[in-house]
Amino acid sequence: MSNFSHINKENIKNSTFVLDERESHHVISVLRLKENDQLTLTDGQGTIYKAIINEAHKKAVKGKILNKELIKNERNYKVHLALPLIKNSRFKIALEKSVELGVDELTPIRFDKSVKSSINHDKLLSLIHSACKQSMRAYFPRLNKLKNFTEWYDDQSVNIVCFINSDKTIIEQIDTIKNLSKNKKINLIVGPEGDFSDNEKKIINEKNFIKVNLGRTILRTETAIVSLISIINELLINNE
Repeated sequence: MSNFSHINKENIKNSTFVLDERESHHVISVLRLKENDQLTLTDGQGTIYKAIINEAHKKAVKGKILNKELIKNERNYKVHLALPLIKNSRFKIALEKSVELGVDELTPIRFDKSVKSSINHDKLLSLIHSACKQSMRAYFPRLNKLKNFTEWYDDQSVNIVCFINSDKTIIEQIDTIKNLSKNKKINLIVGPEGDFSDNEKKIINEKNFIKVNLGRTILRTETAIVSLISIINELLINNE
């Protein structure tokens, strides 16, 4: 388990830090750290802090910042995932794994065939923070408010949809994606359980989404999301 914790920049003053109650409890009760132990902090905005604990209390861990480093984001593209509202356990998997894989922005999407219609925004933020700490991400992704599919579409971005009826794989579309994605946001979309509605398919066709398939087998939504992000990252990073 990583001893990586999140800290608000406002809680760092004169090379000293104090963690909020939630992070303090995690450090003491889960990570089992104590006075004079070292830990790594991040503000979620790219800065990593090496620190040592001076006071170990469950409600307020305090200590000293030893050094800090600004981590440069090396990618020349950003990934924005449309996260369909699917069953809770699968939604959690899709959220956590997409964060671990480095998505930069997440928007929960209510599709016509979505199995639920609402989210708990604060709970999702907590899951995102946990996934970032587990994977030691210096940059935390942005979580947007719940939207409908038509509200999410952005004609200034590269829009890629996982479409089971597409006759092209991501590899076959990679040159098109590479040419369009430099210094742009890549919007990734996977349909909900039950697939896109006829109206949503019409919009996808009218808006000229780049359509890709992920092979011959039919994947669950959360599996397709993990596969899509992984393949996109591998192909683009290795071809930068």
